[in-house]
Amino acid sequence: MLSVLGLALATTLTGTVASANPGPGTIRFEGKITATTCPIEVVNPGDGSIGNVVNMGSIEANRFTGIGDELSGKSFALRVNDDGSCGLTSGGAANTAKVTFIGAPDSSGDYFGVTPTVDGAKGVAIVIKDQTGTSIKPGDASAPYPLVEGGVTDMVFNAYYRSTLATVQPGAASADVQFVVAIN
Repeated sequence: MLSVLGLALATTLTGTVASANPGPGTIRFEGKITATTCPIEVVNPGDGSIGNVVNMGSIEANRFTGIGDELSGKSFALRVNDDGSCGLTSGGAANTAKVTFIGAPDSSGDYFGVTPTVDGAKGVAIVIKDQTGTSIKPGDASAPYPLVEGGVTDMVFNAYYRSTLATVQPGAASADVQFVVAIN
């Protein structure tokens, strides 16, 4: 999945000197619109493989012993590879990025609901945590990640299954979650 990180519009105003006789003046707008986008890849930090699937694996339903248990954590990274044209600096200082994950929330609204299917798991959701260990609610932004200008930035996150009921019922437990990267 690609996210547009940079769309630059630089504008400069130049005008004429005011004179005693008001009359027409000139404003000149100068700028540039670029088609540059920075590729963002989903990376498995364990083996470096690239793809848009985070394999959560299988876990026995009886390992969840109460509401709020988090099990089977998997790390993944969103990799921004800046070739120097992404515009990752502002006034000479490197920018940061925040990531917003968007997906169907569970009944609490705090986690990502698993896709409801006939054979789907019940009583479980997916939680995504940022580099600070803070859970990110659907639609909320992560903590800021510093970006490397002219290099590779791996924004690492962790995903867990989280029990939302006292008893988890076995079944398929998958979710589709989109992401948006915003440079600050």
